[in-house]
Amino acid sequence: MNILQKETAPRYRRPEGITSYLLASPRTCGAGQLTTTLVDIEPGGEQRIHQHAPEQVYFILAGAGEMSVAGESRMVGPGDSVFVPSGNPHGITNRGQVVLRYFSAAAPAFSAEELAALWPMASERDERAARP
Repeated sequence: MNILQKETAPRYRRPEGITSYLLASPRTCGAGQLTTTLVDIEPGGEQRIHQHAPEQVYFILAGAGEMSVAGESRMVGPGDSVFVPSGNPHGITNRGQVVLRYFSAAAPAFSAEELAALWPMASERDERAARP
């Protein structure tokens, strides 16, 4: 059994106010067909419009934001789930006053090479251990 934790997950931080934690994936637990992430977006922050081959689902856990998929934009909040078909441009902007948090699942999985490039930072636990 693989139990994956946010504090031990590879991550990235972007200047747009987003931190993404890589959970189940080929890189972290040998998942063959799935990539999952937990993402925090600061108020006013955004995940830029992008696209990729894997289908994706966003499940909003906290906060509020404006989700855009294939040029259509809608407000989303806790309990909302958004399906993004393969190849469709998509992104989300935090329009609220608190952190927007969502869980994402993409299939098929991103390749190990893509994952290493997209989530380059050490985990929070590793970063704390490296501090003097």
